[in-house]
Amino acid sequence: MKLLDAQVDWREDVGNDPRLEVLVDEIPDRSGLRFEHEDVLWVAIDNGYVEYFSWSGDGNDGGYSGRSFEITTVDGEQVTLKGPWSSRAGCVNKRSFGPVVDVRMATDPDVLERGYTFRTGTLTLSAVKQAIDLTDEDAHLERVIKFDSNEPYWRPVRGGDD
Repeated sequence: MKLLDAQVDWREDVGNDPRLEVLVDEIPDRSGLRFEHEDVLWVAIDNGYVEYFSWSGDGNDGGYSGRSFEITTVDGEQVTLKGPWSSRAGCVNKRSFGPVVDVRMATDPDVLERGYTFRTGTLTLSAVKQAIDLTDEDAHLERVIKFDSNEPYWRPVRGGDD
């Protein structure tokens, strides 16, 4: 996966954090990813791209309407995650996998131009720092702590590095 371009949706008309929108040449296929797990999180990182699920096994099968996901572990074991949950970057960041940042991704330059029909994706913090440098904005990333569980997140903010 190669980062091609990026922009920030500042979301000034709502109370949500800004979102980084990233154009990439390709989104890696899950079949080529190798997952590790810690507690209930299953995480794969490949060349800056990140994919993760929350799944603890039997009885934890209501996510994605019970859909099954076939993954391969770093040890080559095939595992079926039945009904995992999507989780969020802050949960991953509290484990040994992070830091990671949820972004909006696309492979079609028209998506970046029109500003919608992205897919949700996740990148490593180092990849996001590279992406923020591709924007036409004077922006950098700020680390914030959210939720009662003190989850670390990184969000775009205006202005140069402090």
